[in-house]
Amino acid sequence: MNGAQKTTTVAVIGLGGMGIVTVKNLIEEGFDVTGFDKSAYYGGLWHFTEDKQTLSILESTQANIPIERMCYTDFPFPKDTPTHCSAAEVQRYIESYVEHFELAPHFRLNASVTRISEIEETGRWKIDIGGAPSQYFDKVVMATGPHVKATAFRLEGQELFAGEVMHSQQFKRASDYAGKRVIVVGMGNTSADIASELVGVASEVYLSHNRGAHVLPRDLKGVPATSVLTHRLVRLQGIIDWLFPQLRDWISDRVLRGITSAVFGPLDPSWSLADAPPATVTNPIINDTLIPHLRAGHVTSVAGLVRVTGPSTVALADGRTLDADIIVYCAGYANNYDVLDARVNPMRHADAAWAAARGSRGRPLPRLYQNVFSLDRPDALAFVGCAWFATGAFAVADLASMCIAQVWRGRSRLPPADAMERWMDAQAAYVTGLARRGTIVPATVNMRAWLVWADETAGLGVERHVGRWWGWEGWRFWWRERRLHGMIETGVLTSAVWRLFPGDKRKAWDAARAEVQRLNEKHEANLARYKESH
Repeated sequence: MNGAQKTTTVAVIGLGGMGIVTVKNLIEEGFDVTGFDKSAYYGGLWHFTEDKQTLSILESTQANIPIERMCYTDFPFPKDTPTHCSAAEVQRYIESYVEHFELAPHFRLNASVTRISEIEETGRWKIDIGGAPSQYFDKVVMATGPHVKATAFRLEGQELFAGEVMHSQQFKRASDYAGKRVIVVGMGNTSADIASELVGVASEVYLSHNRGAHVLPRDLKGVPATSVLTHRLVRLQGIIDWLFPQLRDWISDRVLRGITSAVFGPLDPSWSLADAPPATVTNPIINDTLIPHLRAGHVTSVAGLVRVTGPSTVALADGRTLDADIIVYCAGYANNYDVLDARVNPMRHADAAWAAARGSRGRPLPRLYQNVFSLDRPDALAFVGCAWFATGAFAVADLASMCIAQVWRGRSRLPPADAMERWMDAQAAYVTGLARRGTIVPATVNMRAWLVWADETAGLGVERHVGRWWGWEGWRFWWRERRLHGMIETGVLTSAVWRLFPGDKRKAWDAARAEVQRLNEKHEANLARYKESH
């Protein structure tokens, strides 16, 4: 590390799971990093709080993604951690990560950033902090994530309702609604979790929705149901997306319906789950109890809520009327970068096609190269939490921040400005096309294409050794390490694989090989145990 790199200062805004790994990866490359968070704690939404204006997981939350894909790339969960761990275990994991890499001295908690301004004369950034002197930095990473701002909603006739109408962010404990008639509005992971949480506590639980959903179990045949997603399958999906985009929807729909039927049995048409959007558009619901609760009558599936008609009554899309005391609206969240200088705010651009797509739901579309780098100041402004696809958010943030570190370190280069603008135009068209078919996360990127870019930019080496069907490095690795090659290609898709291969960019992890082998051997043993018992 040379002296110039050591004196380059970087502010990381947000110290949730994404900001923490960003701080670590930038420090690892010699930057002088300070992380800011308005809360008195780090960990973001994984730290439970009673504050109804702050998003946090429910205390009973169980992770939907297996720990081998959820974890950071060079820090696995403890070996005795359940595959789908509890919220408390995730919080302890984050705390262990911070302690292991000695990150806490770089954190400024209770520091509410009120304004980030670009100083044109110097190219530096002024960070205004509520109740404290301003600070100045060479570079800024916005790591506030995709859940900054609760999406606003307003029900027709809402002023007539005598009970409570709330955004799901305000739902903290089911016990607060004991004996109440509760309508949970929405059909996603949040609404499924809240409805299930209310069973046995509320007097009536209604799940109100306008569309269906794929509902999957966490486990299938003794292993995570999502373990069907392998490195080879990701590559195959990329090819199908390119050549036959509708074929992928057909295949995934058949596979997901098969899993649901195998575990939960036939679905009752009255639940209105069959009209599910493609998994390429909207992530499936991962919930072990929703369908059993629907089958037992503990949760009642009803049509979409249209309007409030009285102090305790609402009208549904099918003409029915329900009595209710509480309405929990799962309206989702959006990125928000209002603290940024308007000249560099990636959401300042209106996109008419995106806004007109029904799945955009009034949320802005950030314009960023690879959903990471500012198009205005890529040399000094980047974003973590704007690239989204079906895997662990911690791992994606790890990869994104490795890319930022390598570009700013000078080991990787970005394309010319006009090429980055063209990429963003194509990305806007891609995500708008998805939004025309259903509700989509604005940060969605093509998983395969983004991983190929991240692999090259961060210097991961996975593409050279496994991802390509050509090239001497891949054939040599296959010849010398056939079992390990098979584990990476068709085995468990682990976060550790991104630190396996040494190179001249990001730092490799010496224990990555052992971790990839351990997780695959554990997976194989679980499958064998299931087969023996069935």
